[in-house]
Parts: sequence; C-alpha cells; structure tokens
Amino acid sequence: MSSVVVDTDVVSFVFKNHTIGAQYDADLAGRTLIASFMTIAELDRWTIQSKWGEARRNWLRLYLEPFVVIPYNRALCTKWAEVTVAA
Repeated sequence: MSSVVVDTDVVSFVFKNHTIGAQYDADLAGRTLIASFMTIAELDRWTIQSKWGEARRNWLRLYLEPFVVIPYNRALCTKWAEVTVAA
C-alpha cells in the first residue's frame, strides 16, 4: 500500500466534509495517510481556539487515529497549540 503525507488544510477540509475536501478523495483512497506532528499541533490549536467541547475534540481524535504521525511528541503538540492561542 502506498502512502501520502497530508497537510493540515487537506485534513481539515476532508474532516469537515467541505466540498474542497472531496477533490482529494481519489488521491487519499486506499493509501496510508501520514501527518506531521505540526499538523496535529495545528489541529489542536484549531480545537482550542474554536472552543470545541470534549465530544467534538474526541470526534477529531478518532478521525486522526488511522493516520501515521511521524515524528511527534503529543504533549509538545498540545503545548504548542496552547501557547499559540494564548499569544
């Protein structure tokens, strides 16, 4: 199975079922999806800044589970998100 690195915008569009996200469906189908730790951090920032509740954050977490995230430290991603929102 081939893999593809997916950036934050693509993950966001596909996650939100945005019409732009549909343009990527064929490129993503059947592939191992890879996200950088920074994409995860940016998505964390998005949920914090948008004041998402626990259920919605959990929905995103479950959506991201199949992604291969390399390399990363989850605590670092969350800390980056908190710091940038506070700034």
